[in-house]
Amino acid sequence: MVKWLSTIKQAGESSITIEKMVLDDKGFPQPTGEFETMEADSVVLALGQDVDLGLLDGVPGLELIDGVVKVAPNMMTGHPGIFAGGDMVPAERNVTVAIGHGKKAARHIDAWLRSATHEAPKKHEVATFERLNTWYYSDAPKTVQPMLDIIRRQSTFDEVQGGLDETNALFEARRCLSCGNCFECDNCYGVCPDNAVIKLGAGNRFEFNYDYCKGCGICAAECPCGAIVMEPEKL
Repeated sequence: MVKWLSTIKQAGESSITIEKMVLDDKGFPQPTGEFETMEADSVVLALGQDVDLGLLDGVPGLELIDGVVKVAPNMMTGHPGIFAGGDMVPAERNVTVAIGHGKKAARHIDAWLRSATHEAPKKHEVATFERLNTWYYSDAPKTVQPMLDIIRRQSTFDEVQGGLDETNALFEARRCLSCGNCFECDNCYGVCPDNAVIKLGAGNRFEFNYDYCKGCGICAAECPCGAIVMEPEKL
């Protein structure tokens, strides 16, 4: 059983007492004074935790606000070389944000150690469904994974729905339409009437020779995943 917006008030040998919480106008949980006692032999906590910032006492340049550490856009604190993320910084407290912070901080840490600056690549334009040519893709219906029976779901912590084996993982991956991301299908290379598309080799995608390109737009129209964007020529 999952109890959303609850906190443990008291724990006994075979039962726990929880207090119901509600979100305030800022999205933070607040106690209500409503309690419920439940029988339980195992309890798993899944909630954001306050960070013990005691180890940062006296570190010059660090700025603490409401129990979290202020960081710059590159995830570095006010002290050069110290980076922070997750529950330690002002942000939503969930696993997705924490993982994203770790990935982002790692890139900036690597750049900082090399005395460089990490510049995130520019995000391409969103490829809407209207820009996709779905008829290019082969039919790949969703695979169905076996699930645990009711008794095992109630009596164990085994995963209810198992992961994919290699065969199913590859099959599921083929369902991806790669929206806005070139997957080197060679369509643009094959349909270009002016031989303006240059293949750069596996993994490097393509380049356009604008001395040959007449701007007919066939490549963009026939791109299955909407990865090609037409722009007016700058005079």
